[in-house]
Amino acid sequence: MKYIKYFETLKEYESWMNIEENAEEVYRSEEKICVGGVILSHTCDEVTADDI
Repeated sequence: MKYIKYFETLKEYESWMNIEENAEEVYRSEEKICVGGVILSHTCDEVTADDI
């Protein structure tokens, strides 16, 4: 399931993502994250030139 987690600052986001379990969960679930109004989409899917 994709959902959005909110962070006010980049520092807060980086601190949370530095915890290995959090980063693994985000990449497995393709969770979207909002940092200071910008939505980041993490995925473990590999991007190829054909995808661009």
